Amino acid sequence: MATNYSPGIQLKKIRKERGLSLREIARQTDLTASFLSQVEHGISNVSLDSLVRIAEALEVPLMYFLEEIPVEIDDLKAHIDPEPCEDIDRTNLYSPVVRAGCRPRLILPPSGIEYQLLIPDLSHKLEAVIGRLSPGTNNVARRLRAETEEFIYVLSGELLIGLGEDEYVLKPGDSINFKGELLTKLACASIDREASWISVITPPVF
Repeated sequence: MATNYSPGIQLKKIRKERGLSLREIARQTDLTASFLSQVEHGISNVSLDSLVRIAEALEVPLMYFLEEIPVEIDDLKAHIDPEPCEDIDRTNLYSPVVRAGCRPRLILPPSGIEYQLLIPDLSHKLEAVIGRLSPGTNNVARRLRAETEEFIYVLSGELLIGLGEDEYVLKPGDSINFKGELLTKLACASIDREASWISVITPPVF
């Protein structure tokens, strides 16, 4: 069973690397230094909106806050057959393979959101993730720092996607392609089942 993860670990790491104080980040994000300290220590959960503000202030992709240590997945087994992390050849400095049971992930409990990275790192020309939304999760569309193109393929549940003034409900097997700046809404449209999807974004600024 995978364990919960706090993005505060990565927040503290990059803050220390750049010699920034909590007060400096607080000023740039309109969050309090006290709250940021609690996030760093895993005492408080962080919402998607707050994490986006932090990412923008630090000029890093949202996926920078993915867990560094691989975790064992517990569901989504209907779509993949996970292999244990121990099978990975640790002698290789880089491997193009990301094992199903070893994907770094980002969990935001208050928002009912989870992302898992499907590529080895964020140094490529595209970014591929599995996204999951709990039933009843409202709009989680995010504003990105650059122009992007995105492709989404729905795995389970129903996913509501808003592009400009138009809205589309995608079911398992449906897909959609759009320019990132058009995205205005992303929500779970299922009443009693989570929505999961694969998203491919280029360039990797999410």
